[in-house]
Amino acid sequence: MVIENPPKSKSKEKTGLFSKLLAVSPIGEKATAKDWEAVFLAIDKQIITFGLRIILFLPAFALFTYFIAWAFSTGSPEWWLDNIEPTIGLTFSITLVAITFVILFGYILSLIVHRHRLGLSNRVFNDEVKLSNAAHRPVQSLQGYDGLVDRMNRAISKTNTSLLFAIISAVLLSIIFYIGSEHQSGMILLLGSFSLMLLSIGQHLATRSHQFSMVDRTGLLDAYDPAIHPSTINSVFNDLLMTHMDPLMRAQYVDFTKSIEANIHANVDVDFAREKMLMTLYRHSCGLDRNTMVSELSEVLNDNGLQLIISHEVFTLEVWLSLIEHVSKACPAFFRMIDRLEHEIEVGNNPALKDLVFEVDLENVVSNRANLFTIIHNLGETERTVVFRVQTPDFRPNDVALTYRLMPGEKYWWSNRELPSHAQGDDDTLGVMSGLLRDGTVAWQSLLPTTTGEATVSIRLEQQSGELLVGRQINVRVRSEFRAMVRSSGSLAANLTGTLGLLSAIFMQMYALFGQY
Repeated sequence: MVIENPPKSKSKEKTGLFSKLLAVSPIGEKATAKDWEAVFLAIDKQIITFGLRIILFLPAFALFTYFIAWAFSTGSPEWWLDNIEPTIGLTFSITLVAITFVILFGYILSLIVHRHRLGLSNRVFNDEVKLSNAAHRPVQSLQGYDGLVDRMNRAISKTNTSLLFAIISAVLLSIIFYIGSEHQSGMILLLGSFSLMLLSIGQHLATRSHQFSMVDRTGLLDAYDPAIHPSTINSVFNDLLMTHMDPLMRAQYVDFTKSIEANIHANVDVDFAREKMLMTLYRHSCGLDRNTMVSELSEVLNDNGLQLIISHEVFTLEVWLSLIEHVSKACPAFFRMIDRLEHEIEVGNNPALKDLVFEVDLENVVSNRANLFTIIHNLGETERTVVFRVQTPDFRPNDVALTYRLMPGEKYWWSNRELPSHAQGDDDTLGVMSGLLRDGTVAWQSLLPTTTGEATVSIRLEQQSGELLVGRQINVRVRSEFRAMVRSSGSLAANLTGTLGLLSAIFMQMYALFGQY
């Protein structure tokens, strides 16, 4: 005898369908930590920390309800006493305390989601580091790793502290429901709750300047602080990009460059190919169409190399565009310098000196550090020695003198006639500029400001005897980065006000308890 059991069969069908839905869902049973991070990051960006920014608007709105609840703690307005209080049985102040509690509860939920997202990002980062180490790409020994990890841990720690202050603030509000806001203890608790919420905001504001995530491969760039660069660089684009890469990306970039170097044409120099590749990607970020980009890259790379550029699992075109955009914001002087040189080459202008290319640039507005870029290239056929000197009273170091022995270039990287922007071979602006960057001497000097306001930097190119060849004076303005200044000022003000308010509440409560004795 077969006993049919339709409900159980139906339950199995539902369970099987539900399992299938979970399996294909990005947050299903097969989801990884990175999948969960993507979900929470989307919520975090669109609603909590960015987008709607409820993590800032909710406590800002709560400030008004706190003040109004404090103002009417001794008695409700007449319109409330006559029309509403008899119905709901709550005073105007207690009602506002309830509204504040609801707002604060939403703020706590926002902090919990944000904290969970930070934890997922940190977990994914640690997993990626372990995978990199297992692939014999050690990350912990790379420059900047300890600073990056410390910044991530401090962001998580400050978020934990912010969440703790918010929870204690909500607990104090809940106590007011039982003792009433008209009593002195209720007013003290209201002041303490308000002060703790300010401390919570102050802790959160301190974490907003350096956001990080692992969903996008460039998600760590804003949290990574590149090292100060006081030396001459050889492969300009390569060194510039690697300096601004986070340690994890830098370790992966080493493998990427090895794969690229294996697919360079036999008759092309490796350094020239790498510089032209990065220069072409930069031009693509500035508007160079895809077909022209592929045509230029095919001059130095074979088909496999082109495929790596277009569809690499880590360094996709989107990652390159994001990375180049990040670097161009950090070092605008370098890109302004090469754009100016490209224009001179394209229109066929002669260099400033007959047998020497010399160009220098510096940011117009400086916040944390000034990045001074200089390119020097010997167009002559004989070796020559020059002295590059930087003098400024407003930056450290105040006086820098670098002596360069300039060898004649392998090729005359300039043109006295107009050149097309892009053409077959290296007889175009892109090819000449790539060769100039490879054979030229590029200095990247980081200058640390010692004052704010107007600053002056003097640049001299001299003979060994001290005879001046070229002199420039650059005026810049040193000031704090606006958003960072607002966040740091807001964090300081919130922490200071919250601390004073909390201490006042404690002293008031101690006086209420022991003052009568």
